[in-house]
Amino acid sequence: MTTALLVKDAMHARAVTLSPHSSLTDAVVTMQELRVKRLPVVQDSRVVGIVTDGEVRRALPTLSEGLTPWAFTDRVGRVRARDIMRHPVLTVTPDSALTAALRLMLDRRVGGLPVVDDDGELRGMLTLTDVLRAEGRAARLHWGAVDQHMTKGVVTVTPGTPASEAAATLKVTRLHVLPVVQGTQLRGVLHEKDLTAAVDRAGATHGPTVLADQFFLSGLMAADLMRPPTGYVTESVPMRDALTRMLDLDVHGLPVITEDGDLLGVVTISDVIRTVLGEHADAHA
Repeated sequence: MTTALLVKDAMHARAVTLSPHSSLTDAVVTMQELRVKRLPVVQDSRVVGIVTDGEVRRALPTLSEGLTPWAFTDRVGRVRARDIMRHPVLTVTPDSALTAALRLMLDRRVGGLPVVDDDGELRGMLTLTDVLRAEGRAARLHWGAVDQHMTKGVVTVTPGTPASEAAATLKVTRLHVLPVVQGTQLRGVLHEKDLTAAVDRAGATHGPTVLADQFFLSGLMAADLMRPPTGYVTESVPMRDALTRMLDLDVHGLPVITEDGDLLGVVTISDVIRTVLGEHADAHA
């Protein structure tokens, strides 16, 4: 019998924090150096808020405002963590079931949770990646192979598909990954994070605009942003190995192909999560 994993089996015990008085600059530098997307805000050892990369991006002035370096630095330096943090904060305890924490993250659409003790003092951080890495390390022989859990009704694009159309397709399907095919053969892979990064790079100098994907991706094709067709799995690969590959590549989905290179479907982080929770979606059929 397998022992259920707890939050303390997966969390980061030493969480980096901000104080309510920390500047926006502190948040940016910390996130950049540690490559994290969220920082708990702590006062007197208790969590009073959380700052995510989303709040930071919205608070930063755009370069299109034409600010001098002095004015830009002054503007950023005046913003404090207390001004942009989310509160109250969703939390879990070290002894919470890991699957319960995963369910909370899914239901509330958050990528991480501060871990607190019974007195409300911070004990660490738990992210979606932490949960999946812990589950991937555990023995889960009943997970089976990729073909039992993958999403078969997959939408594809060709190398010549406009990048803006591909971005819209990803939003509609919510699959995180979009295979680029020529006929039935896989030619490349478009990941949601790559399209978002391309829009962010263009938006940094222009500032916010309506229909940003269409505006910033204009003139680009799927072939311009796709990754080589190497990040895939075959149908017989164990689901646990597919999860490990996604974590290693830092992507949220992989195409599933036959030994001859024909596309069969995709396996996404959502498919993995449903597998961990013992759920099966109709989309697999």
